[in-house]
Amino acid sequence: MAEDTRNNILKSAVKLFSKNNYHAVSMTEIANGADISKGTLYWHFDSKEELFREIAIGGINHFNNLFQDIAQKDVSSDKKIREIVKCVLETLIKHLGIMDVFRNNVELISRDFKDTLETKHQENIEIVTQIVEQGINEGSIKSEDPTDISTMILSVLFTPHTKELLDNAEKVEKKINFIYDFIMNGISRKEQ
Repeated sequence: MAEDTRNNILKSAVKLFSKNNYHAVSMTEIANGADISKGTLYWHFDSKEELFREIAIGGINHFNNLFQDIAQKDVSSDKKIREIVKCVLETLIKHLGIMDVFRNNVELISRDFKDTLETKHQENIEIVTQIVEQGINEGSIKSEDPTDISTMILSVLFTPHTKELLDNAEKVEKKINFIYDFIMNGISRKEQ
């Protein structure tokens, strides 16, 4: 029951933060959106900042866990990259509002919190770098700086314009293939 309440609070907050900036959203609105009392909200989260941090860090940790699982699979690097594209797009389609949470609020985040997010983002780059290094060793990916390639892969997937690309969710597989092909055409080692 407590877990359901917590999830309802998070859903309400994501919905509100995706439409308004951090300062325009009140704890009362979040509680009303979750259909709970303000006291119940404060029982789960001490402040709006704590709630916002959980949404942001929880999102990055979600991808970190996905990427870790994919990196550990015993398959070729190109299959791992396709799986990353698929997982990111499917997650973003399911939780499309999360992109707007960051877009509407990034300038309002404290320097300390930005540093925390950057550290988490760096972990994701390191995981993808391992996959790229595997591809370089397999001979399927260009012998360029694997960290640069990984950064570009994640930049393609997490661009602020991803939401516009994903608005038509019924063509998910086609979009997964398009983005995967776009990435692989840029990093594949081609015969001269």
